Amino acid sequence: MSLETIGFAIILLAGLLIVGKYVRLKLPILQKLFLPTSLIAGVLALLAGPEVLGRLLTRFTNTDQMEAGLFTTEIVDVWAGMPGLLINIVFACLFIGFTLPKPKTMWTVGGPSIALGYTLSWAQYVVGILLTITILTPLFGLSPAAGALIEIGFVGGHGTAAGLQGTFTEFDFAEGYDLAIGLATVGIISGITIGMVLVNWAARKGVSKTLKHPDDISIEQQTGIIDVDHRERSGTMTTSPMSIDTLTLHIGFIAIAILIGYVLMEGLVWIEAITYGGAIDLYLFEYIPLFPFAMIGGIILQFILSKTDKHQLIDRETINRIQGVALDFLIISAMLLLV
Repeated sequence: MSLETIGFAIILLAGLLIVGKYVRLKLPILQKLFLPTSLIAGVLALLAGPEVLGRLLTRFTNTDQMEAGLFTTEIVDVWAGMPGLLINIVFACLFIGFTLPKPKTMWTVGGPSIALGYTLSWAQYVVGILLTITILTPLFGLSPAAGALIEIGFVGGHGTAAGLQGTFTEFDFAEGYDLAIGLATVGIISGITIGMVLVNWAARKGVSKTLKHPDDISIEQQTGIIDVDHRERSGTMTTSPMSIDTLTLHIGFIAIAILIGYVLMEGLVWIEAITYGGAIDLYLFEYIPLFPFAMIGGIILQFILSKTDKHQLIDRETINRIQGVALDFLIISAMLLLV
């Protein structure tokens, strides 16, 4: 696979995002549902790709020349590998640029959210695993790993599903990735749709404390285009371009965070192999994807910078923009192979 193919695949994804934004502007129903452009563009890519148009053309023409739809097989292969890489960037960005509070403050502020999150996660694990071991695996032969799909798709989402693609393959359940992406898509669409219905009901009944009537949602919020008078800067220059561009510097810090996570992951895999792993034939860390370690790497990097960076080189808004780009490209590339 050539570098030209990889570059053109990325250009096509960017173009599809622009088309998705145009479609959102032209269809008011999409604005009222607040569907993200990356999801709309992902649906367009899915329809024009191998899983919909490609299959139709293959069936009616009896040839495999158009099996990738409007794209080529090489470009589709590039897109298929992107989600697993981009999720590492998304997670590495989570804590870079934040002032890390003390553990007591973290627990006081975040404790309730953590408790709620883990309650929902473990409840979904319990339901999924019970359904799998009692019905799906005995009756239909589905892999026991399917028990984690509900949590991965709904609490995790497209990013988590993409990050676990390799883990699904390791467990001989490669189709688990497609199922997780499908569940994540159903989750985000149903969540947005049901949520907007509830918001409208609450506004019309006077239950909402922040929204008195559905029409109070501004055109700016619906279209997703910020009015010229209300626009803010998306980042701050912390370095002179004569030395190094600020965006380049921040990408470098994110790369360091991912590298720290990779070294940490490989270290734990090695320790496990020479200790209890080889003794009792139990290996866990080799099945854990890189992205949670990339997040830890971001925390470690931020801790080091908070102690050593006297010039305050990190701008959180710039990190947010890089994270947002990675997430947009992740969702659209993941949805291409949804079926």
